Amino acid sequence: MKINFKAINYTILFAFSVSILSCKSNTQESTTEKSSVLPNGMRLTVFKTNKDKTSIGILTGTNYGTTHTYKYNVLLHEPDVNWSLGSGEPKNFLFCKDTIYIHYVNKNNYPITVTDSVTNSTTTKNNYKMESMYQKHVDNRYFFNLFGDDFWLDVSPKRYNEIKNSCEEYAIPNDGELTVTSK
Repeated sequence: MKINFKAINYTILFAFSVSILSCKSNTQESTTEKSSVLPNGMRLTVFKTNKDKTSIGILTGTNYGTTHTYKYNVLLHEPDVNWSLGSGEPKNFLFCKDTIYIHYVNKNNYPITVTDSVTNSTTTKNNYKMESMYQKHVDNRYFFNLFGDDFWLDVSPKRYNEIKNSCEEYAIPNDGELTVTSK
């Protein structure tokens, strides 16, 4: 019976490397709720869910980093309107006679691909930019909102600013994690 020591050594080395480099993750999630009544009488509830995930080495106990993510969910009670867009941070509601608009700030990714002409290698870098975004609520529900659907449609900043003076705008409570700075 022939024993392959090379294969055994590689297996032991692989198992040892995996055990040292392995991480356990600790996730903490919390949700805060802010309720208020807007000056126009509409009830507003803002839910924010914070999630912190920390990766810690199993044998070394080394902290390899913590990632922080959050998600907003905004609910208007009277017209039964719900807005949730992942990591976007809501800033303002604009109430017009025919519909509702929302202004929010989002961290958008614009990947940049660069090709080196000498080595012909391509690298991609992520370029993140904080931007003000705008959406319009489209409500196609009927029969006590039991049938049909409602959704949010993107609107240009120009359109939002055109109608801003003829509608009522109210701030949405948020933690101010995202802000747009002018250059």
